[in-house]
Amino acid sequence: MGSFKSDIQATRFDAATSNVIIAPAVRLRGIIIAGAATSGTVILKTTSATGATLFQGDVPAGDIINFSFPEDGIVFPKGIYVSTFTVAAVTLLTDKYSGPNLTAG
Repeated sequence: MGSFKSDIQATRFDAATSNVIIAPAVRLRGIIIAGAATSGTVILKTTSATGATLFQGDVPAGDIINFSFPEDGIVFPKGIYVSTFTVAAVTLLTDKYSGPNLTAG
């Protein structure tokens, strides 16, 4: 019987922003990208909205992309920021982290 590596947390955002999505260092395990009426792109960076690009995802119009990263995912050592957002919504699946609006559990 397999064992769990760690707890995960889902963080959804659905508006174009250049603000931090997740502030602490975090490991991205998977992503769900919902396309808009036209094809779109989401670019995730670390440090700031102009920092190093660690992920870029493109999605066809009206499609949904659901991707789990192999092995240990992508480490965002200084948080996850978004610099380009032309899709309907994004859900990030990450290691559990401490942050605002989280409940104990």
